[in-house]
Amino acid sequence: MKVIIADDESLERKALRRIIEDHFPYMTIAGEASNGRLAIEMARKYKPDFMLMDIKMPGLNGIEAIQVIKKQNPAMQFIMVTAYESFQYAKEAMKEGIREYLLKPSTAEETVHAIQRVCQSISEEQDKQSRYSATAEIVLENILLKILQYEQTDSVLEQLAVLFPNMQNSFISVIECEKSIPSEQVISVLNKRSPFPFISLPYGNQLVLLFMSHKSNPINDSLQLAKRLQSEIFEKLWMGVGKSYTDLKEIRHSYEEAAKTVYFLKKQNGGRFAHYSEVDPTRDPGPDEIVGAIFSNNPSGAKSMLGKKLSSFQLMDLYILLRERMVQEEIDVSDLSYPENRNAWGELIRNVCRKINEDKETYDPVKLAKKYIDDHYHEAISLEQVAEMSGLSPTYFTKLFKEETDMTFIEFLTEVRLRKAMKLLNQKQYSLKQICYMVGYKDPNYFSRVFKKQHLLSPKQYIRQKAEQAKS
Repeated sequence: MKVIIADDESLERKALRRIIEDHFPYMTIAGEASNGRLAIEMARKYKPDFMLMDIKMPGLNGIEAIQVIKKQNPAMQFIMVTAYESFQYAKEAMKEGIREYLLKPSTAEETVHAIQRVCQSISEEQDKQSRYSATAEIVLENILLKILQYEQTDSVLEQLAVLFPNMQNSFISVIECEKSIPSEQVISVLNKRSPFPFISLPYGNQLVLLFMSHKSNPINDSLQLAKRLQSEIFEKLWMGVGKSYTDLKEIRHSYEEAAKTVYFLKKQNGGRFAHYSEVDPTRDPGPDEIVGAIFSNNPSGAKSMLGKKLSSFQLMDLYILLRERMVQEEIDVSDLSYPENRNAWGELIRNVCRKINEDKETYDPVKLAKKYIDDHYHEAISLEQVAEMSGLSPTYFTKLFKEETDMTFIEFLTEVRLRKAMKLLNQKQYSLKQICYMVGYKDPNYFSRVFKKQHLLSPKQYIRQKAEQAKS
Protein backbone atom coordinates (compact mmCIF):
# COMPACT_ATOMS: atom_id res chain seq x y z
CA MET A 1 0.00 0.00 0.00
CA LYS A 2 1.41 3.42 -1.01
CA VAL A 3 0.98 6.75 0.78
CA ILE A 4 2.08 10.35 0.18
CA ILE A 5 2.61 12.84 3.01
CA ALA A 6 1.73 16.45 2.13
CA ASP A 7 2.60 19.07 4.75
CA ASP A 8 4.55 22.34 4.57
CA GLU A 9 6.26 21.66 7.93
CA SER A 10 9.28 19.34 7.57
CA LEU A 11 9.13 18.30 11.25
CA GLU A 12 5.50 17.24 10.82
CA ARG A 13 6.40 15.22 7.71
CA LYS A 14 9.22 13.50 9.59
CA ALA A 15 6.91 12.69 12.51
CA LEU A 16 4.26 11.18 10.21
CA ARG A 17 6.94 9.22 8.34
CA ARG A 18 8.26 7.80 11.62
CA ILE A 19 4.79 6.71 12.75
CA ILE A 20 4.13 4.97 9.43
CA GLU A 21 7.52 3.21 9.37
CA ASP A 22 7.14 2.04 12.99
CA HIS A 23 3.54 0.79 12.79
CA PHE A 24 3.00 -0.10 9.11
CA PRO A 25 6.15 -1.88 7.85
CA TYR A 26 4.30 -3.16 4.76
CA MET A 27 3.42 0.40 3.67
CA THR A 28 5.50 2.38 1.12
CA ILE A 29 5.91 6.14 1.48
CA ALA A 30 5.95 7.14 -2.18
CA GLY A 31 6.89 10.77 -1.52
CA GLU A 32 6.63 13.91 0.58
CA ALA A 33 5.13 17.16 -0.69
CA SER A 34 5.65 20.59 0.89
CA ASN A 35 2.81 22.33 -0.97
CA GLY A 36 -0.46 21.63 -2.78
CA ARG A 37 0.90 21.77 -6.34
CA LEU A 38 3.67 19.31 -5.54
CA ALA A 39 1.09 17.03 -3.88
CA ILE A 40 -0.96 17.04 -7.12
CA GLU A 41 2.11 16.19 -9.22
CA MET A 42 3.13 13.36 -6.88
CA ALA A 43 -0.41 11.94 -6.80
CA ARG A 44 -0.44 11.88 -10.62
CA LYS A 45 3.01 10.29 -10.81
CA TYR A 46 2.91 7.71 -7.99
CA LYS A 47 -0.85 6.95 -7.76
CA PRO A 48 -0.87 6.28 -3.98
CA ASP A 49 -3.70 4.47 -2.19
CA PHE A 50 -4.21 7.43 0.16
CA MET A 51 -2.63 10.73 1.22
CA LEU A 52 -2.05 12.51 4.51
CA MET A 53 -2.90 16.11 3.53
CA ASP A 54 -2.33 19.28 5.56
CA ILE A 55 -5.11 21.84 5.02
CA LYS A 56 -3.01 25.02 5.29
CA MET A 57 -0.13 25.00 2.78
CA PRO A 58 1.38 27.76 0.62
CA GLY A 59 -0.20 28.26 -2.79
CA LEU A 60 -2.99 25.71 -3.20
CA ASN A 61 -4.32 24.62 0.17
CA GLY A 62 -5.15 21.00 1.03
CA ILE A 63 -8.85 21.22 0.11
CA GLU A 64 -8.05 22.73 -3.32
CA ALA A 65 -5.37 20.10 -3.96
CA ILE A 66 -7.82 17.32 -3.08
CA GLN A 67 -10.40 18.71 -5.50
CA VAL A 68 -7.87 18.51 -8.36
CA ILE A 69 -6.59 15.06 -7.37
CA LYS A 70 -10.10 13.63 -7.08
CA LYS A 71 -10.87 14.67 -10.67
CA GLN A 72 -7.95 12.50 -11.75
CA ASN A 73 -8.56 9.69 -9.26
CA PRO A 74 -12.05 9.70 -7.69
CA ALA A 75 -11.26 6.62 -5.57
CA MET A 76 -8.32 8.26 -3.77
CA GLN A 77 -8.73 8.49 0.01
CA PHE A 78 -7.33 11.20 2.30
CA ILE A 79 -6.60 11.95 5.95
CA MET A 80 -6.84 15.70 6.61
CA VAL A 81 -4.25 17.12 9.02
CA THR A 82 -4.60 20.64 10.44
CA ALA A 83 -3.67 22.86 13.35
CA TYR A 84 -6.88 24.87 12.85
CA GLU A 85 -9.88 23.65 14.80
CA SER A 86 -12.39 25.13 12.37
CA PHE A 87 -15.83 23.77 11.60
CA GLN A 88 -15.64 25.44 8.19
CA TYR A 89 -12.58 23.38 7.23
CA ALA A 90 -14.22 20.20 8.48
CA LYS A 91 -17.37 21.00 6.51
CA GLU A 92 -15.37 21.57 3.30
CA ALA A 93 -13.46 18.33 3.87
CA MET A 94 -16.72 16.40 4.35
CA LYS A 95 -18.00 17.80 1.03
CA GLU A 96 -15.04 16.11 -0.65
CA GLY A 97 -15.85 12.81 1.04
CA ILE A 98 -13.07 13.05 3.65
CA ARG A 99 -13.94 11.10 6.78
CA GLU A 100 -10.62 11.15 8.67
CA TYR A 101 -9.56 14.42 10.31
CA LEU A 102 -6.45 14.78 12.55
CA LEU A 103 -6.06 17.89 14.69
CA LYS A 104 -2.46 18.95 15.36
CA PRO A 105 -0.78 18.07 17.58
CA SER A 106 -2.25 14.55 17.34
CA THR A 107 -0.84 11.63 19.26
CA ALA A 108 0.84 8.68 17.55
CA GLU A 109 -2.06 6.49 18.68
CA GLU A 110 -4.66 8.79 17.07
CA THR A 111 -2.66 8.85 13.83
CA VAL A 112 -2.26 5.06 13.78
CA HIS A 113 -5.98 4.52 14.32
CA ALA A 114 -6.87 6.97 11.54
CA ILE A 115 -4.50 5.21 9.12
CA GLN A 116 -5.88 1.81 10.14
CA ARG A 117 -9.44 2.96 9.44
CA VAL A 118 -8.46 4.29 6.00
CA CYS A 119 -6.56 1.08 5.18
CA GLN A 120 -9.57 -0.96 6.26
CA SER A 121 -11.84 1.15 4.05
CA ILE A 122 -9.48 0.77 1.06
CA SER A 123 -9.21 -3.02 1.56
CA GLU A 124 -12.99 -3.40 1.80
CA GLU A 125 -13.50 -1.36 -1.39
CA GLN A 126 -10.84 -3.38 -3.24
CA ASP A 127 -12.42 -6.65 -2.08
CA LYS A 128 -15.83 -5.41 -3.17
CA GLN A 129 -14.55 -4.40 -6.62
CA SER A 130 -12.65 -7.66 -6.98
CA ARG A 131 -15.70 -9.73 -6.02
CA TYR A 132 -17.92 -7.78 -8.41
CA SER A 133 -15.44 -8.12 -11.28
CA ALA A 134 -14.86 -11.82 -10.62
CA THR A 135 -18.61 -12.50 -10.35
CA ALA A 136 -19.34 -10.71 -13.63
CA GLU A 137 -16.58 -12.63 -15.42
CA ILE A 138 -17.76 -15.95 -13.99
CA VAL A 139 -21.30 -15.25 -15.26
CA LEU A 140 -19.96 -14.54 -18.75
CA GLU A 141 -17.66 -17.57 -18.71
CA ASN A 142 -20.60 -19.73 -17.63
CA ILE A 143 -22.63 -18.50 -20.62
CA LEU A 144 -19.84 -19.47 -23.02
CA LEU A 145 -19.34 -22.83 -21.28
CA LYS A 146 -23.02 -23.67 -21.72
CA ILE A 147 -22.80 -22.79 -25.43
CA LEU A 148 -19.78 -25.07 -25.89
CA GLN A 149 -21.49 -27.92 -24.03
CA TYR A 150 -24.71 -27.76 -26.10
CA GLU A 151 -26.63 -26.28 -23.15
CA GLN A 152 -27.50 -22.92 -24.74
CA THR A 153 -31.08 -22.69 -23.49
CA ASP A 154 -33.29 -19.75 -24.44
CA SER A 155 -32.67 -18.13 -21.04
CA VAL A 156 -28.87 -18.32 -21.53
CA LEU A 157 -29.10 -16.77 -25.00
CA GLU A 158 -31.52 -14.08 -23.78
CA GLN A 159 -29.05 -13.20 -21.03
CA LEU A 160 -26.30 -12.80 -23.64
CA ALA A 161 -28.52 -10.56 -25.79
CA VAL A 162 -29.37 -8.37 -22.77
CA LEU A 163 -25.72 -8.02 -21.76
CA PHE A 164 -24.71 -7.00 -25.31
CA PRO A 165 -27.65 -5.04 -26.76
CA ASN A 166 -25.64 -3.67 -29.73
CA MET A 167 -24.74 -7.14 -30.98
CA GLN A 168 -25.72 -7.75 -34.62
CA ASN A 169 -24.00 -11.11 -34.85
CA SER A 170 -21.36 -13.12 -33.04
CA PHE A 171 -18.50 -15.45 -33.85
CA ILE A 172 -16.03 -17.66 -32.01
CA SER A 173 -12.24 -17.81 -32.28
CA VAL A 174 -10.08 -20.64 -30.97
CA ILE A 175 -6.43 -20.25 -29.98
CA GLU A 176 -4.00 -23.11 -29.45
CA CYS A 177 -0.38 -22.74 -28.48
CA GLU A 178 2.68 -24.93 -28.99
CA LYS A 179 3.26 -24.76 -25.24
CA SER A 180 0.85 -23.60 -22.55
CA ILE A 181 -1.50 -20.83 -23.70
CA PRO A 182 -0.42 -17.40 -22.34
CA SER A 183 -4.05 -16.58 -21.53
CA GLU A 184 -3.35 -13.46 -19.47
CA GLN A 185 -1.11 -12.03 -22.18
CA VAL A 186 -3.65 -12.81 -24.94
CA ILE A 187 -6.51 -11.22 -22.99
CA SER A 188 -4.38 -8.16 -22.20
CA VAL A 189 -3.75 -7.62 -25.93
CA LEU A 190 -7.43 -8.22 -26.74
CA ASN A 191 -8.54 -5.69 -24.13
CA LYS A 192 -6.42 -3.08 -25.89
CA ARG A 193 -6.98 -4.09 -29.52
CA SER A 194 -10.33 -5.82 -29.95
CA PRO A 195 -12.99 -3.71 -31.74
CA PHE A 196 -15.67 -5.95 -30.19
CA PRO A 197 -16.53 -7.00 -26.62
CA PHE A 198 -15.62 -10.62 -25.96
CA ILE A 199 -15.86 -13.48 -23.47
CA SER A 200 -12.85 -15.75 -22.93
CA LEU A 201 -12.71 -19.27 -21.52
CA PRO A 202 -9.84 -21.78 -21.16
CA TYR A 203 -11.27 -24.99 -22.64
CA GLY A 204 -9.02 -28.04 -22.62
CA ASN A 205 -5.75 -26.92 -24.24
CA GLN A 206 -7.53 -24.12 -26.09
CA LEU A 207 -8.52 -20.57 -25.32
CA VAL A 208 -12.03 -20.00 -26.69
CA LEU A 209 -13.17 -16.44 -27.45
CA LEU A 210 -16.76 -15.40 -28.16
CA PHE A 211 -16.93 -12.00 -29.88
CA MET A 212 -20.11 -9.87 -30.01
CA SER A 213 -19.96 -7.81 -33.20
CA HIS A 214 -21.92 -4.64 -33.95
CA LYS A 215 -21.02 -5.02 -37.66
CA SER A 216 -22.86 -7.08 -40.27
CA ASN A 217 -19.58 -8.52 -41.61
CA PRO A 218 -16.77 -8.69 -39.02
CA ILE A 219 -14.41 -11.02 -40.97
CA ASN A 220 -11.80 -8.37 -41.85
CA ASP A 221 -11.76 -7.03 -38.28
CA SER A 222 -11.38 -10.54 -36.86
CA LEU A 223 -8.43 -11.35 -39.14
CA GLN A 224 -6.80 -7.99 -38.41
CA LEU A 225 -7.13 -8.75 -34.70
CA ALA A 226 -5.58 -12.21 -35.22
CA LYS A 227 -2.66 -10.55 -37.01
CA ARG A 228 -2.13 -8.17 -34.09
CA LEU A 229 -2.09 -11.06 -31.64
CA GLN A 230 0.53 -12.83 -33.73
CA SER A 231 2.72 -9.73 -33.80
CA GLU A 232 2.44 -8.91 -30.07
CA ILE A 233 2.68 -12.39 -28.55
CA PHE A 234 5.93 -14.23 -29.03
CA GLU A 235 4.62 -17.71 -28.23
CA LYS A 236 3.98 -19.98 -31.22
CA LEU A 237 0.20 -20.06 -31.53
CA TRP A 238 -2.56 -20.77 -34.03
CA MET A 239 -5.86 -18.89 -34.21
CA GLY A 240 -8.92 -20.07 -36.10
CA VAL A 241 -11.96 -17.85 -36.68
CA GLY A 242 -15.43 -19.35 -37.19
CA LYS A 243 -18.22 -17.87 -39.28
CA SER A 244 -20.43 -15.18 -37.73
CA TYR A 245 -24.08 -15.96 -36.90
CA THR A 246 -27.01 -13.64 -36.28
CA ASP A 247 -29.03 -16.45 -34.69
CA LEU A 248 -27.46 -17.20 -31.32
CA LYS A 249 -28.82 -20.75 -31.45
CA GLU A 250 -26.32 -21.38 -34.26
CA ILE A 251 -23.28 -19.93 -32.51
CA ARG A 252 -22.03 -23.37 -31.40
CA HIS A 253 -21.23 -24.08 -35.08
CA SER A 254 -18.79 -21.17 -35.05
CA TYR A 255 -16.75 -22.96 -32.39
CA GLU A 256 -16.64 -26.18 -34.43
CA GLU A 257 -15.51 -24.18 -37.47
CA ALA A 258 -12.84 -22.28 -35.50
CA ALA A 259 -11.50 -25.49 -33.92
CA LYS A 260 -11.41 -27.21 -37.32
CA THR A 261 -9.56 -24.20 -38.79
CA VAL A 262 -6.90 -24.48 -36.09
CA TYR A 263 -6.60 -28.18 -36.85
CA PHE A 264 -5.99 -27.50 -40.56
CA LEU A 265 -3.47 -24.73 -39.82
CA LYS A 266 -1.42 -27.09 -37.66
CA LYS A 267 -1.80 -30.02 -40.05
CA GLN A 268 -0.82 -28.08 -43.15
CA ASN A 269 2.09 -26.31 -41.42
CA GLY A 270 0.96 -23.15 -43.17
CA GLY A 271 -0.20 -19.86 -41.71
CA ARG A 272 -0.80 -19.02 -38.10
CA PHE A 273 -4.35 -17.68 -38.42
CA ALA A 274 -7.25 -18.06 -40.80
CA HIS A 275 -11.00 -17.70 -41.18
CA TYR A 276 -12.97 -20.92 -41.65
CA SER A 277 -13.75 -19.89 -45.24
CA GLU A 278 -10.01 -19.90 -46.05
CA VAL A 279 -9.37 -23.57 -45.25
CA ASP A 280 -10.67 -26.70 -46.97
CA PRO A 281 -13.93 -27.46 -45.18
CA THR A 282 -14.75 -30.48 -47.34
CA ARG A 283 -12.15 -32.77 -45.81
CA ASP A 284 -12.99 -34.17 -42.39
CA PRO A 285 -10.13 -35.56 -40.27
CA GLY A 286 -9.82 -39.33 -40.12
CA PRO A 287 -9.93 -41.66 -37.08
CA ASP A 288 -6.15 -41.58 -36.56
CA GLU A 289 -6.17 -37.78 -36.32
CA ILE A 290 -9.04 -37.80 -33.81
CA VAL A 291 -7.19 -40.35 -31.66
CA GLY A 292 -4.13 -38.09 -31.88
CA ALA A 293 -6.18 -35.17 -30.54
CA ILE A 294 -7.49 -37.30 -27.66
CA PHE A 295 -3.98 -38.35 -26.62
CA SER A 296 -2.84 -34.73 -26.89
CA ASN A 297 -5.33 -33.94 -24.11
CA ASN A 298 -7.59 -32.01 -26.49
CA PRO A 299 -11.10 -33.41 -25.85
CA SER A 300 -12.85 -30.34 -27.26
CA GLY A 301 -10.79 -30.49 -30.45
CA ALA A 302 -11.43 -34.23 -30.81
CA LYS A 303 -15.19 -33.73 -30.41
CA SER A 304 -15.24 -30.92 -32.95
CA MET A 305 -13.28 -33.10 -35.42
CA LEU A 306 -15.74 -35.96 -34.94
CA GLY A 307 -18.12 -34.07 -37.22
CA LYS A 308 -21.29 -35.40 -38.80
CA LYS A 309 -19.74 -36.89 -41.96
CA LEU A 310 -18.00 -39.92 -40.43
CA SER A 311 -19.69 -43.09 -41.64
CA SER A 312 -20.59 -45.93 -39.30
CA PHE A 313 -17.56 -47.85 -40.65
CA GLN A 314 -15.26 -44.90 -39.85
CA LEU A 315 -16.75 -44.61 -36.37
CA MET A 316 -16.07 -48.31 -35.79
CA ASP A 317 -12.50 -47.80 -37.04
CA LEU A 318 -12.15 -44.90 -34.64
CA TYR A 319 -13.37 -47.01 -31.71
CA ILE A 320 -11.02 -49.91 -32.55
CA LEU A 321 -8.06 -47.58 -33.10
CA LEU A 322 -8.75 -45.76 -29.81
CA ARG A 323 -9.04 -49.02 -27.89
CA GLU A 324 -5.80 -50.37 -29.41
CA ARG A 325 -3.94 -47.16 -28.51
CA MET A 326 -5.21 -47.33 -24.93
CA VAL A 327 -4.07 -50.95 -24.58
CA GLN A 328 -0.72 -49.97 -26.05
CA GLU A 329 -0.40 -47.17 -23.48
CA GLU A 330 -1.50 -49.61 -20.70
CA ILE A 331 -4.66 -47.64 -19.92
CA ASP A 332 -7.61 -49.59 -18.49
CA VAL A 333 -10.24 -50.44 -21.15
CA SER A 334 -12.43 -52.75 -19.07
CA ASP A 335 -15.33 -50.25 -18.92
CA LEU A 336 -15.02 -49.14 -22.56
CA SER A 337 -18.11 -49.72 -24.73
CA TYR A 338 -19.06 -48.63 -28.23
CA PRO A 339 -21.00 -45.31 -28.17
CA GLU A 340 -24.47 -45.34 -29.76
CA ASN A 341 -24.84 -41.61 -30.55
CA ARG A 342 -22.97 -38.29 -30.75
CA ASN A 343 -23.50 -37.40 -27.07
CA ALA A 344 -22.19 -40.83 -26.05
CA TRP A 345 -19.12 -40.25 -28.20
CA GLY A 346 -18.55 -36.94 -26.43
CA GLU A 347 -18.81 -38.67 -23.05
CA LEU A 348 -16.40 -41.42 -24.18
CA ILE A 349 -13.82 -38.85 -25.33
CA ARG A 350 -14.06 -36.97 -22.01
CA ASN A 351 -13.63 -40.19 -20.01
CA VAL A 352 -10.66 -41.37 -22.06
CA CYS A 353 -8.95 -37.96 -21.69
CA ARG A 354 -9.56 -38.14 -17.94
CA LYS A 355 -7.99 -41.60 -17.80
CA ILE A 356 -5.00 -40.41 -19.81
CA ASN A 357 -4.54 -37.50 -17.39
CA GLU A 358 -4.81 -39.79 -14.37
CA ASP A 359 -2.35 -42.19 -15.94
CA LYS A 360 0.12 -39.34 -16.51
CA GLU A 361 -0.47 -38.10 -12.94
CA THR A 362 -1.08 -34.57 -14.13
CA TYR A 363 -1.25 -31.86 -11.50
CA ASP A 364 -4.61 -30.94 -10.04
CA PRO A 365 -4.55 -27.09 -10.10
CA VAL A 366 -6.78 -26.81 -7.01
CA LYS A 367 -4.61 -29.25 -5.02
CA LEU A 368 -1.55 -27.34 -6.16
CA ALA A 369 -3.17 -24.05 -5.07
CA LYS A 370 -4.17 -25.44 -1.65
CA LYS A 371 -0.63 -26.67 -1.03
CA TYR A 372 0.81 -23.31 -2.10
CA ILE A 373 -1.54 -21.49 0.30
CA ASP A 374 -0.61 -23.87 3.11
CA ASP A 375 3.09 -23.22 2.47
CA HIS A 376 2.84 -19.43 1.99
CA TYR A 377 -0.10 -18.37 4.21
CA HIS A 378 2.25 -16.12 6.23
CA GLU A 379 3.06 -14.05 3.13
CA ALA A 380 1.00 -11.36 1.35
CA ILE A 381 -0.34 -13.72 -1.32
CA SER A 382 -3.10 -12.75 -3.76
CA LEU A 383 -5.67 -14.65 -5.81
CA GLU A 384 -3.92 -13.54 -9.02
CA GLN A 385 -0.59 -14.86 -7.75
CA VAL A 386 -1.99 -18.30 -6.82
CA ALA A 387 -3.97 -18.55 -10.08
CA GLU A 388 -0.82 -17.83 -12.10
CA MET A 389 1.10 -20.45 -10.12
CA SER A 390 -1.71 -22.95 -10.91
CA GLY A 391 -1.56 -22.12 -14.62
CA LEU A 392 -5.11 -20.72 -14.77
CA SER A 393 -6.69 -17.34 -15.38
CA PRO A 394 -7.90 -15.61 -12.17
CA THR A 395 -11.57 -15.87 -13.16
CA TYR A 396 -11.40 -19.53 -14.19
CA PHE A 397 -9.36 -20.33 -11.07
CA THR A 398 -12.00 -18.57 -8.91
CA LYS A 399 -14.78 -20.66 -10.47
CA LEU A 400 -12.87 -23.96 -10.27
CA PHE A 401 -11.65 -23.36 -6.69
CA LYS A 402 -15.18 -22.53 -5.49
CA GLU A 403 -16.63 -25.62 -7.22
CA GLU A 404 -14.06 -28.01 -5.70
CA THR A 405 -13.72 -26.56 -2.19
CA ASP A 406 -17.11 -24.86 -1.73
CA MET A 407 -15.10 -21.87 -0.48
CA THR A 408 -13.76 -18.71 -2.06
CA PHE A 409 -10.01 -18.13 -2.20
CA ILE A 410 -10.22 -15.55 0.62
CA GLU A 411 -12.34 -17.86 2.80
CA PHE A 412 -9.87 -20.71 2.36
CA LEU A 413 -6.83 -18.50 3.02
CA THR A 414 -8.52 -17.07 6.13
CA GLU A 415 -9.34 -20.56 7.42
CA VAL A 416 -5.72 -21.69 6.95
CA ARG A 417 -4.35 -18.60 8.67
CA LEU A 418 -6.73 -18.86 11.62
CA ARG A 419 -6.02 -22.57 12.02
CA LYS A 420 -2.30 -21.77 12.23
CA ALA A 421 -3.03 -18.90 14.63
CA MET A 422 -5.01 -21.24 16.89
CA LYS A 423 -2.02 -23.60 17.13
CA LEU A 424 0.31 -20.72 17.99
CA LEU A 425 -2.11 -19.40 20.62
CA ASN A 426 -2.25 -22.84 22.22
CA GLN A 427 1.57 -22.96 22.41
CA LYS A 428 1.58 -19.83 24.66
CA GLN A 429 5.03 -18.82 23.34
CA TYR A 430 4.22 -15.68 21.35
CA SER A 431 2.43 -12.38 21.83
CA LEU A 432 -0.76 -11.64 19.89
CA LYS A 433 1.15 -9.12 17.80
CA GLN A 434 3.79 -11.70 16.89
CA ILE A 435 1.15 -14.28 15.99
CA CYS A 436 -0.67 -11.71 13.85
CA TYR A 437 2.48 -11.18 11.74
CA MET A 438 3.39 -14.89 11.74
CA VAL A 439 0.10 -15.88 10.06
CA GLY A 440 0.17 -13.20 7.39
CA TYR A 441 -1.76 -10.27 8.90
CA LYS A 442 -0.16 -6.83 9.19
CA ASP A 443 -2.74 -5.19 11.44
CA PRO A 444 -3.34 -6.79 14.89
CA ASN A 445 -6.74 -5.10 15.21
CA TYR A 446 -7.89 -6.48 11.85
CA PHE A 447 -6.53 -9.93 12.80
CA SER A 448 -8.54 -9.77 16.04
CA ARG A 449 -11.76 -8.88 14.17
CA VAL A 450 -11.30 -11.71 11.66
CA PHE A 451 -10.57 -14.18 14.47
CA LYS A 452 -13.66 -13.11 16.43
CA LYS A 453 -15.89 -13.32 13.36
CA GLN A 454 -14.76 -16.91 12.81
CA HIS A 455 -14.65 -18.18 16.41
CA LEU A 456 -17.07 -15.74 18.15
CA LEU A 457 -14.22 -14.93 20.55
CA SER A 458 -11.37 -12.45 20.26
CA PRO A 459 -7.84 -13.94 20.58
CA LYS A 460 -7.58 -12.52 24.11
CA GLN A 461 -10.95 -14.04 25.07
CA TYR A 462 -9.87 -17.36 23.57
CA ILE A 463 -6.64 -17.38 25.62
CA ARG A 464 -8.60 -16.47 28.77
CA GLN A 465 -11.14 -19.23 28.11
CA LYS A 466 -8.39 -21.84 27.60
CA ALA A 467 -6.73 -20.74 30.85
CA GLU A 468 -9.99 -21.07 32.79
CA GLN A 469 -10.61 -24.51 31.27
CA ALA A 470 -7.10 -25.60 32.31
CA LYS A 471 -7.75 -24.52 35.93
CA SER A 472 -11.00 -26.46 36.13
